[in-house]
Amino acid sequence: MGEVFISHSARGDAYALDVLEKIGQGLEKRGHRPLVDQAAIPPGEEWRTEVIKWVARCDAAVVLLNDKALKSSWVRREVNVLMWRRALGAPLLVIPVLLGDLTTGDVKGAGLEELRAVQFARTRPDAKTVAEQVLERFAELPDDLAGSDPMREWITDLGGYLQEARADSQRLVRAAKELQIEDAHLPALTGRHDGCLLLAHRLLVAPPERMARALGILAPSLSDQTISRLAGSLRSTWVNEEAARSVLPPPGGPPRAMTLLLNAHFPETAGDYVRRATFGNHEDYEVQSTGALPLGEDRVGERARSWEDAVWKLFFDAEVPEDRWLPDDVAARTHYLIIHERQSPDEDFADAVALLHGLFSWLIVLVTTGTSVPAPEVRKRFANAVLLKPLLTVQEEQTARMRNKKLADLPARLTGTY
Repeated sequence: MGEVFISHSARGDAYALDVLEKIGQGLEKRGHRPLVDQAAIPPGEEWRTEVIKWVARCDAAVVLLNDKALKSSWVRREVNVLMWRRALGAPLLVIPVLLGDLTTGDVKGAGLEELRAVQFARTRPDAKTVAEQVLERFAELPDDLAGSDPMREWITDLGGYLQEARADSQRLVRAAKELQIEDAHLPALTGRHDGCLLLAHRLLVAPPERMARALGILAPSLSDQTISRLAGSLRSTWVNEEAARSVLPPPGGPPRAMTLLLNAHFPETAGDYVRRATFGNHEDYEVQSTGALPLGEDRVGERARSWEDAVWKLFFDAEVPEDRWLPDDVAARTHYLIIHERQSPDEDFADAVALLHGLFSWLIVLVTTGTSVPAPEVRKRFANAVLLKPLLTVQEEQTARMRNKKLADLPARLTGTY
């Protein structure tokens, strides 16, 4: 009926392994296909190709949390992608399982509080009981899993673009090796119709320098239009995965007022963060930018009024009050207003944003704060403030800008017209 990814760090933990085995067996009996990586991933190695594919395509997931899992960077990445897909609206069932004596406080302390883990029992139940409690939840998994999944759609689009390069198998293999795809998967690049999806899945999480080099290898085998589309799709992949997910509102309801604080210096950086978070989904997300001025005697009121005018004009093409009527489907889309402050916002700035949210309770405001971040007392004055982490350096931004310029210039470089 569906593919179920099981995230775990059970190796060396007999109890966790027993739970893992019984859940896998139970899923198979119910007609599901469990996706389980039994091999340990040594520190410093790239994420396994199979795991990337599984977390990006699965229909449901079980996250087994023991002490090792809470400390595992791999489990953290798996959880991040799963919750990223959910935040984008994917019909994805995610079931967290606390093993042993772990508490929800332990999960929160490990930075995985978004799982909202449920402790199935305060005592240490047998593995069969835990597995049965998990398997009961799969009655919630519908036969029809159709629904919007921008991450999977983005990967599918990339795979389609890369089909052009299949005629040059050597370049495909070189690009795959640059992306550190395991040798065992290389024959599939040209041997299967969906072989290029291997590259596309890896591009989801590839370090930006490897992504750029891989695209440079493939470019001579691609048309100018395809290169441009790939470059546009990949330009924002330099943004940290966890920071990108934090850009999205919580799943399960209409958009709500949020203030995102990004210590960015260049204005295009904020757009990259939203593109990375939404996978360039123009149907469900809309982004507009404005400045932080004016600054007169009424520092709060003037700012709020200027931003109110900007919202009406930029999002709804309503410059005069007579045209200012919100469409009935305003809550069906998520609206981001990027305000380029370029310095640490003060309390007046925060109060002006609060007035703006009083008018537009569904608006997400992304503020670029320059090289600094607002003081804690200022952050408290924003509605649902999120400080995007890890913090940026100007060098990281400048490197991304130059890399994106080179990607955009690839067709001209190949033809010698650059």
